Amino acid sequence: MAQQDIVAFLEKNYPNEKIKYLGQGSDSDAFRVGTRVFRFTSKNISIYAKDADICHFVQPYVDVQVPDIQIVHRDGFQYAVHEMLMGERWSWHKFQFSPARQRNLARSAAQFLAQLHSIDTDALVRAVPALREGVPYIDFDVVVAHLRPFMTARQLRRFREMYERVVNAPVAKSDMVLVHMGLKGANSVVYPDGRLKGVFDFCNCGIYERGRDLVLFSLSRNKRLYNQFLREYQKLTGVRISRKHIRELALIEFLWAKRWYIGDVFAPMGANIVARNVGQVLMHFYHLPEIMKPLVRLFMKIHARMLRK
Repeated sequence: MAQQDIVAFLEKNYPNEKIKYLGQGSDSDAFRVGTRVFRFTSKNISIYAKDADICHFVQPYVDVQVPDIQIVHRDGFQYAVHEMLMGERWSWHKFQFSPARQRNLARSAAQFLAQLHSIDTDALVRAVPALREGVPYIDFDVVVAHLRPFMTARQLRRFREMYERVVNAPVAKSDMVLVHMGLKGANSVVYPDGRLKGVFDFCNCGIYERGRDLVLFSLSRNKRLYNQFLREYQKLTGVRISRKHIRELALIEFLWAKRWYIGDVFAPMGANIVARNVGQVLMHFYHLPEIMKPLVRLFMKIHARMLRK
């Protein structure tokens, strides 16, 4: 689906609205038209239909705003559309130097996830049959070629042992909850005082171990924010969280989802994705400062190209 065709469609049907291209996702193009967001896909619209169904189900259970998504088929186009959630976009960095805003974000984010994780998953699955329960883990041997050049034999052996222990560990039913899988600045907005106002992009939602929703805060490199968030989450849920377990989840998070590795992982796009994710693992394995991320990413891209030769 060519962008110019989408723009022509939007200009024809919304002649009085300002149209702005927002960017390209893994299988869609997003546009802002007036106060609404349109996501067009030439592939299966079902992922956005699932997003819409989850948002409709979740809305009564959470205090933050979630989008009211409509799925539309019109003039040969298929797209999801919803009113844009208005608020301030944020990043981990912006909250490092504002204690009050940081405290408000930590508390409201913990409250949102506590509410999300308390939803009856049996009722949810009946309402949204497309919802996935669990994610198949990728075999460690698939990515070992990317890790081997950067770890000693002893480090690699210990990493493998940790990886296999975590991914094969049984999870209590009470810890299998609805997780958002992406609570960060790119998928939410806040009030001026830092409180979470709205959350969107539920496409990657699933019924997984609750710890997966806590990983992003541990990856923020903002220890005060993470500590405040974790304390509040434990207080609200009554669930004791192992920081060691969250750290282990964080180390392997970018190797988890098999969807990143569909087909030949050494195909050009697949190799770049693998390189990016392995680079994230190495950043946290060696406790590298955030300023090193662009260099690590560039180095991993070069490494991926060398593996393909």
